[in-house]
Amino acid sequence: MFEMIARAFRPLLTILVTVAGLAFIASVFSPAAREAIEGAVPLWEETRPAEDTVREWLGLPDRDRGLWPFGD
Repeated sequence: MFEMIARAFRPLLTILVTVAGLAFIASVFSPAAREAIEGAVPLWEETRPAEDTVREWLGLPDRDRGLWPFGD
């Protein structure tokens, strides 16, 4: 019985992990994608430290801070 349930949920889990991975990659490379994802999934804000680490590893420039480059 457990194997039957696991077999039924495996494709759903695969889709969920794939979508989350692609969303993470998009949010690393595109601030606009990040804002769109945060609008749909507010919990996505928790991934910011991981995104910043990946951006550092890849040597990507810091996020655009807008016209005022100083902290508030």
